[in-house]
Amino acid sequence: MKKRNMLLLALLLALAPAAGSAQDLPELFGDVYESIGEGLAQGAGLAANSLGEELTLSLATDSARVEEGKTVVLTVTAGNPLAREVSVGVALELPERLRASEETAWEATLAPAQLDEETGELTPSVTTFTRELTLLPGGGSEQAVIGSELEMGTRFYRAQTPLALCVPDVSVIASVDGADNHRMQPGDTFAYRIEIANAGDAPKDVTVEMVLPQDVTLTEKLPEGFAQAGSVIRGQVHAQAAEGETASSVVLTLPAVIAQNALKGDEDAHKLIAGTLRVDGERVPLERIEVCDAKINARLLADTERLEAGEETTLSVVVVNSGLAAADVRLSCMLPEGLSLAVTEDEQEEATAAETQAVPTDGGDNLPMTGTAVPGEPQAAPVMTRQDRTLMFDVHMDAAGEEADGVIASTRVIEIPVVADAPQDNLGEQLVGASLAWSVGEEPMQLGEAVAMRVVRPEFLGMSRADWNGVFWASVLLVVTVLCLYVAVRRESKEEDFCCE
Repeated sequence: MKKRNMLLLALLLALAPAAGSAQDLPELFGDVYESIGEGLAQGAGLAANSLGEELTLSLATDSARVEEGKTVVLTVTAGNPLAREVSVGVALELPERLRASEETAWEATLAPAQLDEETGELTPSVTTFTRELTLLPGGGSEQAVIGSELEMGTRFYRAQTPLALCVPDVSVIASVDGADNHRMQPGDTFAYRIEIANAGDAPKDVTVEMVLPQDVTLTEKLPEGFAQAGSVIRGQVHAQAAEGETASSVVLTLPAVIAQNALKGDEDAHKLIAGTLRVDGERVPLERIEVCDAKINARLLADTERLEAGEETTLSVVVVNSGLAAADVRLSCMLPEGLSLAVTEDEQEEATAAETQAVPTDGGDNLPMTGTAVPGEPQAAPVMTRQDRTLMFDVHMDAAGEEADGVIASTRVIEIPVVADAPQDNLGEQLVGASLAWSVGEEPMQLGEAVAMRVVRPEFLGMSRADWNGVFWASVLLVVTVLCLYVAVRRESKEEDFCCE
């Protein structure tokens, strides 16, 4: 600008002699001086403006937030109001979790301000620098500040802009619904419940992978976006960002069933099963399920091994449940020929009264039996159903108890009074055996050991009571006959003596 004014002044001075011949000299010099004054005044004003103006610096991002693994564009804007170029140094101050695509400190030259020829005003130049900033994994959501410094000699200019660092905060809780104290039996149904919560400010697609335990199968279709290959279930869940302080939540429910043969071949009728769950690559604790079943054993015991005909004794049915699950047990006791059920008059009257009120569905007789349960309180005596010589009982067996020393089996004893019948075919001794079978639920019957007893006739000198009874009456008859003959003979002898006289 100054050079332009000086050139204009020199041109006017060179043209002054020629102009003097064409017009009045005083007027020419007046115009020249006026132009020079205006040029000097304008130059002085520009210099004053240039000395009073400062550089400007501002920061801006194309988004007020950035999510984990994503980028945001930072724009650094520097303004130069001076009429000359300015060399500056630019530096960015970034949080540790932000990584820039290029260097964060560099040298630059700001273009001079532009002169408006009509108004004579300077328009500051604008220079922009851009950097892509990526949010690295790690840390939580927070409000960060990005700073920038512009250096021009001994002068420094600073600017800041806020940026929300948004990351997901995913937590997972897995549980089992439908299991009583995590203890179940074969055939029971339950459901895996997986709750995925996001308390962070950014959404996330979470990968869920679950390996089902052996002997467990799903009973319903998988949620949308999931697939199953063998025992492995895999899919994705979109966890929305939290709304304020309220975390978002997605719940997956996977209904399942335990196989009926889950404990087949297991001597203890008890085992633990647990699947494997990984969410977003991290293993999540999954509750274990304790699969247990009843373990029933039944025996038939006799109070004696030898009975006389007509003698009574007691057969004891001992039922033991050493499993950790309760069960309904059906018992069948077969009485052989030679043993009959001994029923008291009171029991017979109760059975008769029961029959008048309701007819058994199986056509048998319902008779109460005596029974005790060990341990615990005595339970009600089971009702016996009789079909010919088969005695049947439906017994509920509680689960075995657990103590520090181990498992305490649940035991129940059913007493069956029987009476020995006389041996057939006039035998002096007969071997009879009673058998026991039991079943649990719909399972097939299992046979127990048979009980053998000897039923004998009472004998003396090799002869039974009946034989001795026969001998006695035969002897009586013989004696009576002999007496009758003796009396008859004596009478005839007296008659002959009387006639002879």
